[in-house]
Amino acid sequence: MDKPVLSKQAFKNVDMDNVDFENGALNILERVIYRGSREDFMAVRKFYGDKRIRKEIIQTKCFGPKEISLCCLIFKLKTADFKYYKEGQFRAYPEFKDCPEDFEYPSYAHTNLQGTS
Repeated sequence: MDKPVLSKQAFKNVDMDNVDFENGALNILERVIYRGSREDFMAVRKFYGDKRIRKEIIQTKCFGPKEISLCCLIFKLKTADFKYYKEGQFRAYPEFKDCPEDFEYPSYAHTNLQGTS
């Protein structure tokens, strides 16, 4: 399968030609879920499939409550499924520090997010 085409919205200062989509799946998913566009989200969902995304995303250390809630809703997970989730102790990777505290997902709000398994 061809690599997904992703916007620069979540990949500032990243040379997409050097991205390893197999070994860097978790980092890609973190960036897309945290800062990506709806199109980015749908592209990685198509590329990886929900089963692989579930397996990868529960290993994240960088999501806050909004990202965890989004993943739980879409991928039918529980907060307890996330290996590093501790309520009240969230941290974002340094490259995500410019995200506003009130970051929301308006592009996902009125969209059918049912996808592949």
